[in-house]
Amino acid sequence: MNHPLLSIIVPCYNVEKYLDKCISSIVNQTYRNLDILLINDGSTDSTGMICDSWQKKDTRIRVIHKQNEGQAYGRKTGVENTTAEYITFVDADDWIDAHMYSEMMAALLSSGSDIAQCGVCMVYEEDGRIVHLDNEVKTGIFELVERIKGALLILENDRWHSWMWNKIFKRHLFEGIVFLKGNGYAEDFISLYLFHKANHTVFTSDEYYYYLQRNRSTTGSKNISNQLKNQCDFLDAWQDRYLFVLQHPEYNVALLTVKLWVLRLGIHLLRNIIVYSQYFTVDVDKMFYTKAKQLRAIPLTRRDGLQRGIRFEFYILKFTGAKCYRFLRSTYVMIINITNRLKITNRKTGNLLSEMWYCLLKDLRPLV
Repeated sequence: MNHPLLSIIVPCYNVEKYLDKCISSIVNQTYRNLDILLINDGSTDSTGMICDSWQKKDTRIRVIHKQNEGQAYGRKTGVENTTAEYITFVDADDWIDAHMYSEMMAALLSSGSDIAQCGVCMVYEEDGRIVHLDNEVKTGIFELVERIKGALLILENDRWHSWMWNKIFKRHLFEGIVFLKGNGYAEDFISLYLFHKANHTVFTSDEYYYYLQRNRSTTGSKNISNQLKNQCDFLDAWQDRYLFVLQHPEYNVALLTVKLWVLRLGIHLLRNIIVYSQYFTVDVDKMFYTKAKQLRAIPLTRRDGLQRGIRFEFYILKFTGAKCYRFLRSTYVMIINITNRLKITNRKTGNLLSEMWYCLLKDLRPLV
């Protein structure tokens, strides 16, 4: 097909175990007017060879081999190398229902929307368990949402929130969009700006996308460094959202939600800089004081709903300064470590590996 209407972009990095299933689910779509871009992002396993073998099997597949620059730049490369009117994404360890694009493209074209989105179910690799994110059955029902409401769903962290891969976008929405190089987490947050530019969105809770929850090791210094970087990326993304809402008063109703996310994530990161400073690959002192300055600039009232422990720390930071906060927090960590060694207490000074993502998903309750 000379000019496909839909382009599917699949960034691939060291996913040899999962890639065949992913690509199979795409090439077997009932919707045929598409092309598939496999972006091999500098993989060090057999991912690149798997991509090349699929290119030989299906003429709709194109493979681009590039140096490793992260998921966001993998998507950027795909967007820059397609001329299709509509663009979508699939993560290389996930898979999709055979009718996903036929249903979503039909809804897009019939409604004249700029974005279509569908439901997602999470599949746990360890035991094959499937978790449905929407308990309501709305088979075949598509709902039309106008621009401001669609963006607010993201800002309020609705379950559809920022994911890019359960959506189809009109190509023109990507004009002027900045993909952040190196981002391997929070790379989906650009969806806010796409929704802001869209006129209407059509969506359904039908679960066409299968989001694999992979087994991951939680030990080793490399993993700690990666998780800390992810946490920094996540905070930066929410800080950008906070500034975006300040600049666009039509979204002011979401200001409190966005502000609380920034404050919780910010205090969480400052704690981890103190406890895990040796695992950062950047200037930790500069990062600490930069993030502290950003947090101190955020106004807070007693009615804002911040948890008591984090509120207390925030007030110490805001009214005594970053240096004093760092000294007090470091002293607290030292005292707890000493009492733990003496078996007087068994408190945790930081629990990044086991609780980091749990905290993010569970309203970021305090770590200690």
